[in-house]
Amino acid sequence: MAITIKMNAMNQVPKGETLFENGATFEGVFVVLKGKGVLKNANLCIPVVSGDFLGIWDLHAGVYGESCVATEEMTVYALPAKTTDDLQTMLEGNKEYGGRMTACFGRYISEMWARRSVYMLEAKKLPEVISELYRQYGARCKEEEIRAAELPAAAGATVTEAELPAWMEYYLEAAKVPGEVQKNYFSHGTKVVLRHVEEQMQIIRWLFAECEKLGEFLRRQGAALINGGADNLFFYFCALEEKTAIAETKKVAGVLQEITEKKLTELKDLFDKCAGEPFEGYEKRRTARKTGTGPNVAGEEPCEHTLEQIFSFAGVSEEFTKEYSELLGRFDAMEDKTSTEDTARRLRRQLADGFYQLYEIIFKKTYGMADTDIPLPIRMFLDFGFIDETLVSRSQMLELEKLELTPVTGEKNGCHIFSIREWLSWVYEGKREPSKNEFDQEYTEMLRDLRKSGQITEEEERAKLKDYDERLHYEIQNLFRYNHRLVNGQLSIFVPFLYEELLAGDPARSFLSKSTVQASVDKLRRVDYSLFYREFLYMNKELGIEKEYRMAEVLPDIILFPTMGSKSVLWQDISCRRRDTPGRFLLPMFAEVSIDDLLIRVCGRYRWELCRTIQGAAWNNIQIKSLTSEYTDYLMYYKKNRDISEERKERVKAQLQKGKNNYREVFAMDYEVWMKNESSGAMKLNKVAREILATYCPFEGKIRAQLAQQPAFEEAMARHRRETARKLRETELRNHALTKNGIELPQELLDTLAYYHDN
Repeated sequence: MAITIKMNAMNQVPKGETLFENGATFEGVFVVLKGKGVLKNANLCIPVVSGDFLGIWDLHAGVYGESCVATEEMTVYALPAKTTDDLQTMLEGNKEYGGRMTACFGRYISEMWARRSVYMLEAKKLPEVISELYRQYGARCKEEEIRAAELPAAAGATVTEAELPAWMEYYLEAAKVPGEVQKNYFSHGTKVVLRHVEEQMQIIRWLFAECEKLGEFLRRQGAALINGGADNLFFYFCALEEKTAIAETKKVAGVLQEITEKKLTELKDLFDKCAGEPFEGYEKRRTARKTGTGPNVAGEEPCEHTLEQIFSFAGVSEEFTKEYSELLGRFDAMEDKTSTEDTARRLRRQLADGFYQLYEIIFKKTYGMADTDIPLPIRMFLDFGFIDETLVSRSQMLELEKLELTPVTGEKNGCHIFSIREWLSWVYEGKREPSKNEFDQEYTEMLRDLRKSGQITEEEERAKLKDYDERLHYEIQNLFRYNHRLVNGQLSIFVPFLYEELLAGDPARSFLSKSTVQASVDKLRRVDYSLFYREFLYMNKELGIEKEYRMAEVLPDIILFPTMGSKSVLWQDISCRRRDTPGRFLLPMFAEVSIDDLLIRVCGRYRWELCRTIQGAAWNNIQIKSLTSEYTDYLMYYKKNRDISEERKERVKAQLQKGKNNYREVFAMDYEVWMKNESSGAMKLNKVAREILATYCPFEGKIRAQLAQQPAFEEAMARHRRETARKLRETELRNHALTKNGIELPQELLDTLAYYHDN
């Protein structure tokens, strides 16, 4: 219910209260003096800020066409304007209102147009998705010789794109004019303002109607994916999976369920972003999955009372147990677990604090124990972040129980791939040094700074350097906790444990096994052969070798974090300031995107940061040629580069905007295109970027030979051939000098010669 309004006076609207409601009798217009809110109806939600004018476009309707709700306490001034004459009187009484009003309406038009455009795009795609899903369902039913259920919505509904109002493009462009300019311009005459505002009001009313029409169309189409009954695609796919005994059909049905769930999640996100009311189908899917759709494994029972077992194993106090149980209960009861309200943020922060406390306690208790001696719920907590069976569906829990983590391997030609528990064990044992903190400090540097600032004594510094409990605590807080949310990718709504909506389906499908990760690394190495190779000094006093250069491959340490995520993180390009030490890549254990995409992105950043480390202060000095110096020079002066067309220059500009002028991120984008498109001959990069990448990130020989048939690639790769030939000659000459002095070449130098000879 809306608050009581006093006209020609200031009114306070408490947070969460309604200023006016959709369909309520029109009382007047409002000027927002302070605070924030939202204007919303079922299918549209736009922000309200200080200085906005509300309700004016409803002057002639007699009722408000939407609701206004305060998201923080608002102060509004109410004006009893009910006709155009009243509006003119209001504008004449305050010359500043004109420019402020047109700027406000311009912003509304711009934001509503953006939402309408997103709706229209989805309204064109969704019917095609539904038709294709139903076609695949029908084909599988025909294969199984069973009757396919009918779905009228799969016939391919269409939405008519309405004719744009006159001057739409003009007002979209006018919205970009700074508010101060509009204020100065419209302060000169009321009639000019009225003409402008009248046309803006027409456009706003049209946009409200369009968003309502398109939103309802999408909701009806979304009901074909899932609804409260049995006439929807998700139900059909579940039924098909349960009825069939053919493995291939089960697999197809599972894939179709996964595609449907992904589309439902996209619709949920779309309505969360654009609409005032959520997409109901998402919650119906959630309820459906709580019951479980797949059969249980014979003789296997899910974990029970997991949280109680975790508390008991950890031996925490009753006070901690009670408080954390209450917090988790509040989280489970949240209708929208992605809420960004202050109370939800505070709840997530408290849950995270308790989670990492529990993790450190339980890790120490299990350290040194064989996995067979650790209870299953405790292993799942440590490895997967599984904390309570009530937060996931039964089928998800059973899949998690079946997942197996192979031990860390140290094959000569493979990476060390760790779960977070295994990584912490290596740090605890001293096999790996603690990671850098967020300020790029090593553990020893951090302690030195604490001593210099007087926070610890010199004696305490020496003690902490040798105290493995301190090193463990540091690693949990600085690597695990800080990066856990980064690999998840949803910084504002992150919690460190698994729950159903986070997993979004079958965890086995998104699980990254160590063999899968290693296979993807090998796939990248077969394309970008020099990716992990580095040049550093080689000395061997026994053989009489004082100073030589060698090339060697240093594969990274890869750490899998217990969460579902879409991001990969390059935490370190080297360890302990030594160039022959491995980098540290961080990945989610359950991936929302392909492992190839995750690794290509992190490898692009790795290429950049390793070059910066090797080059030191000269990393951006164009007089000293390197990947970073040439790429920085290219991005700084691309507008003057005659080798880049105007169209390509616009693309570079867009890249810089997308990367927020971070040259590393722009390079990572180009590296992704280089690996995914250019390696197969699809020319997506401009000439300058292609030559830099061909020089410093060359493809392996067979790929180069195939691409060399195209003149653009042949020209780009010419420099790499010259550089490699020069390096080969220098290496052969140095090796010849050594053998001439009677020194037998060690394997390290033979490998370096082979590297230049074979590539």
